[in-house]
Amino acid sequence: MAEIIDRISELPAHIIYDILRKVGKNHNLREEAQTCILSKRWSSIWRWRPDVIISKYNHNGLKNNLENFVKSVDDSLLPYAEHNLRIETLCLCGLVQYPGLTSHIDRWLNLAIKHNVTSLKIYSNSMKNLKYYSIPDALHAAKMLTELSLHRCNLEVEDSTNKLQQLINTCRLIRNLSIDDCKGIHNLCVAGLVNLEELELLNCEGLENVEIQAANLRVFAFKGAPLSKYQKTREVQPLPCTINILDGYKTLQILKLEAATLTDQEFEYILSKFSALEVLELTRCYEIKKIKIVSHKLKRFTLCYWRNLEQVDLLTPNLREFDFKSGKMCMPFSTMVTSNLKQANIFFYKRGSYVDPDIVYGNVNTSWYNNLQDFVQKLDYSKGLVLVILCRQYESILIYEDPSEIIIPPTREIELCITNPLMYLENFAYHLIESDPKIISVVPCTESKMVQVFHETIMRYRKKQNKELLNEVINHKGKDAVEDDGTTPFYSWLKSTPLIERITNFMF
Repeated sequence: MAEIIDRISELPAHIIYDILRKVGKNHNLREEAQTCILSKRWSSIWRWRPDVIISKYNHNGLKNNLENFVKSVDDSLLPYAEHNLRIETLCLCGLVQYPGLTSHIDRWLNLAIKHNVTSLKIYSNSMKNLKYYSIPDALHAAKMLTELSLHRCNLEVEDSTNKLQQLINTCRLIRNLSIDDCKGIHNLCVAGLVNLEELELLNCEGLENVEIQAANLRVFAFKGAPLSKYQKTREVQPLPCTINILDGYKTLQILKLEAATLTDQEFEYILSKFSALEVLELTRCYEIKKIKIVSHKLKRFTLCYWRNLEQVDLLTPNLREFDFKSGKMCMPFSTMVTSNLKQANIFFYKRGSYVDPDIVYGNVNTSWYNNLQDFVQKLDYSKGLVLVILCRQYESILIYEDPSEIIIPPTREIELCITNPLMYLENFAYHLIESDPKIISVVPCTESKMVQVFHETIMRYRKKQNKELLNEVINHKGKDAVEDDGTTPFYSWLKSTPLIERITNFMF
């Protein structure tokens, strides 16, 4: 019998570690550790890995056994201290909520700083946790930091500055900076970070002014404190947080703004400065009433959860993806030049949980309905786009492969998806079937393959799920597919339209 030679363990250490890191992605150290039993060399490389992740999720019973947890972490860090091993990344996950760990977190942080840590991440990962971790002054010595992510940290100091400002002034190599739900920041000047490419400032209550000067900034995301934290009687006041971006005009590609109470003029001014924008996301920016975007570079636009928006003009011929969510029965799009659109999601939802019993299927705002109908008919379907309409209230899906005669179901809760499924038609069908609808209706085009693909996919899905075979009904010339008794309002509406003569229904 030939001798078995372990060639994998002969791989260079950095390749083995890269394999382990992929196995243990999302901080799953258990799977990563299990992989290390393949050989002593793999185990050694893993124990001395440069990425140190200290997470409560990899230790059962942490709350009742802090002493054992601390000992376990100290033992795992001992080789780094004894052999002066490098620590590139330190991730502290879910530890802030335990007051008894604060001094130990400080120790572990100091060790990483002494070993020239380049990436530091502190996460709370607890929605119920009201505690903040006070960043120690020792962090100012982390001169090699290129990535810094802080969540639920206290950055207050006694004087008028804050610890984040001090970090920015001393850690000049930072490339990625993320501050989420931290307190103690009122005024922030991000300057002097010549390598800064990504900046996130999220949910920092009390932040009043941000000034950014970063010539190589590529991504900026801002999320203001939720409006619910303000008094309900609050009128429109000067911005809770003033954002002033003084540089990066030609490098900023991704801009995400949420709960940023910008006025029309302020948003227009910001937009006019950044000619390289490829991704723009606006969420809960309630003060904006009119949006006009003229760009040949914008590829993705998201507009979600707005109240006062009246008009949107999109002159974006290279836009590929578009997402729109609203609880308001209004279609504000006056102009939309999107000849290269590949994907669009439009979602209307009811605001609040109350359902008016007097509202019946078909009782919708006429202006909104006509504008929505006009909107979907203006889109260019010549490159394989299909329109998918989901009525989740009635568990119904309507697919227009043939866009020559589109009729929108008259309901207030509706979700539209415009996509090109030709390259992944089976996956497209399976994804819709998995949503467990009662009916899928297809308006096929000439020489359509979609109906056949849906039929075959549903049969395989039913067989896999050990369910009864599909009840497929094909309607021609207005013949009823099912008895009227027990049908949904959606299907009753469908039978009243000219579509019923050429539609294919799959009943579940």
